[in-house]
Amino acid sequence: MFGGPRSVRFAAERGAAGVVVGWVALVAFLLVMAVVVAALFGSFTVKGRSMEPTMVSGERILIDPLHNDDIERFDLVQGVEPGPERFGGGMQVVKRVIGLPGDRVAIVGGEKPVVYVSPAGSADVYRVDNPAWPARIGAEVGMCCEPDGTYDDDAASGVWATVPGDSLWVLGDNWGGSTDSRGFGFLPLADVSGKAWLRLLPAGAFGGFGDGGVELVEVAVPVAGLDVRP
Repeated sequence: MFGGPRSVRFAAERGAAGVVVGWVALVAFLLVMAVVVAALFGSFTVKGRSMEPTMVSGERILIDPLHNDDIERFDLVQGVEPGPERFGGGMQVVKRVIGLPGDRVAIVGGEKPVVYVSPAGSADVYRVDNPAWPARIGAEVGMCCEPDGTYDDDAASGVWATVPGDSLWVLGDNWGGSTDSRGFGFLPLADVSGKAWLRLLPAGAFGGFGDGGVELVEVAVPVAGLDVRP
């Protein structure tokens, strides 16, 4: 009367369904744990104002450390600031990539300094338009660059500097409150921890960063105030 073929088949199917549900639950648990681990060990808390308004102090940012060989212009990267420790060297910083290996970079100073880039292997010259910069110029309005990519305080015009093949030239979005390549020079690729990928916290601001509206605008040469020397 009981335990016929249909009952046996039903019990087997229910057992199989239970196994599937169990595996799904396990995979989901492992994924959640992976996210938690990544958030704890692959992220950092923003400190300081150098990347405002893109990043604000106290935000939690997830880093992508797996694509350092695919860094593009205007990416946000975390790296170790070069230079002596007493001047900030050794600190983890986040900046926006402006100059890639082989690019030429320059800044023409004044009340409204302008950043120029000539891409590697090209004679074309572009102005870097960052919507965050104009309202945040501050006192950092010198010319650039010395051969190491830093400000030239005594220069009467902007001078091209070439980014080495193993480095980047980076700037903060908060122009007047950022210590960046203008101060510490080129950022070695070997010292880049990864690209800023996601804003984890606060929860209401969760998401990616995009390019921040930063763009290259081609300009005619020669450029006023920019030395023609390579």
